[in-house]
Amino acid sequence: MFSGKIPILHAILSHSRKVRAAYHVPGHKMGRGLPGEIGAMLGAAGRLDLTEIPGLDDLHAPEGAILQAQRLAAEAFGAEETWFLVNGSTAGNLAMIMAAVKPGQQILVPRNLHKSVLNGLILAQAQPVFYNPDLDARYGIASGVDPETIREAVREHPEAKAVFVVSPTYHGICSDLAAIAQIAHEAGMLLLVDEAHGAHFAFHEDLPPTAMESGADLAVQSTHKTLGALTQSSMLHAQGERVDRVRLRKRLQLVQSTSPSYLLLASLDAARHQMATEGRHRFGKAMQALRDGVDRVRRELPDLELLTDAGKYRVDPLKWTIRVDRLGISGVQAYELLHERELVTLELADPRNVLAVFTYADTPLQVNRLVDALGRLASEGKGQNASDKVHANEQTGHAEQVLPFAREPFLLPPTPVMAVLPYEAFERESEPVALAEAAGRVAAETVIPYPPGIPVLVPGEVWTDEMVKYVQQLREAGVRFQGVEDTALRTVHVLT
Repeated sequence: MFSGKIPILHAILSHSRKVRAAYHVPGHKMGRGLPGEIGAMLGAAGRLDLTEIPGLDDLHAPEGAILQAQRLAAEAFGAEETWFLVNGSTAGNLAMIMAAVKPGQQILVPRNLHKSVLNGLILAQAQPVFYNPDLDARYGIASGVDPETIREAVREHPEAKAVFVVSPTYHGICSDLAAIAQIAHEAGMLLLVDEAHGAHFAFHEDLPPTAMESGADLAVQSTHKTLGALTQSSMLHAQGERVDRVRLRKRLQLVQSTSPSYLLLASLDAARHQMATEGRHRFGKAMQALRDGVDRVRRELPDLELLTDAGKYRVDPLKWTIRVDRLGISGVQAYELLHERELVTLELADPRNVLAVFTYADTPLQVNRLVDALGRLASEGKGQNASDKVHANEQTGHAEQVLPFAREPFLLPPTPVMAVLPYEAFERESEPVALAEAAGRVAAETVIPYPPGIPVLVPGEVWTDEMVKYVQQLREAGVRFQGVEDTALRTVHVLT
């Protein structure tokens, strides 16, 4: 009865209009008791922060508005079945892995996995078999996954139960999922896709194909990253008969809150409706503005390099990876200068690049504002040598030194040896040692430069001299770390 509408949003609006008094949680009683400042900012939305009461359905056993909304989402995103996630794409990655592999079973996973995937491996007590994506030496970032890499990994590990792929990457680089799906399925394996940054692909023909369209069995999308849902709201899509959906639903119940936010659920429903009715038009306009912006960058800012071509891999046109090191500064320094001086905040920075994320909500005004800011950043450095730039930046307190390694290929060292499985290392006793003395020791924690949140070392792997040096360089470049007890990386935890 809600077809073509917004079932969850309509249900909570209907309830809020007719209810006279609330004698149930949450404690702010439909916004009436919200603290002053947050209550004023939320306004009428406070009345919509509800819980599972009659008429509003149950996320864990949907029969009404939530079920209708999820079915509409499956149709819009090209899946057979869709689940709404209120614990982010993290919940979807955890559930996918725990549904696909049982304790001790193997799963093929990329080195550029998100930390939530590693957590899924620990919870599933799975045995990861790492494979490497291609590397883009120009930008020093992970690129796509060659199907032949998957074919070789499948040949060497035929007992694996699933292949896990990150596509698109944080930088928008997309793998040939159709070819990978064929390889995995011929081997009797599931294809699981972390499609967190590709929720928008279904809504314009000039965007890369979706994981579902390419034959994946399961795919997680962060609807909040590139569409209009609220932060922390995502979707899990499934298709085909290879997935044990009863097992998957049980795992979802393990990792989803029993008190889901109806604001998040309603935002997922509304984001789906917006894309189904307006998505193609909105993305068409945004991508035209971005094409014009790319032309401006190439015409006016020759010292910057913009990633639009990744060879055999497609690149999401709404992601701009901008190489800035030819200005004599690192990406981290460029990020800070743009944030502090230009009031322009980008998505992330690494030693060579900054990353800007665009969506359907961006217009020529936003695109040109960034290009103008980049122009001022570039013109400031013209005609100066590196030491001059350092001195100028020090005047404003934004940088301490130009890092010479930022101009060299800044690539991840070879994958370390795994001495024990991650879930075993996670449970063992550990002790801190100085980072400089970690070589030869077995990691007891995950070392994650953030963003983009991709582990460079996972529990159970052996520190090498090369990895110590790499992490020291990241630290010196100002990169922040997660997963470690000492976020300054003076010490790291290793197995005793």
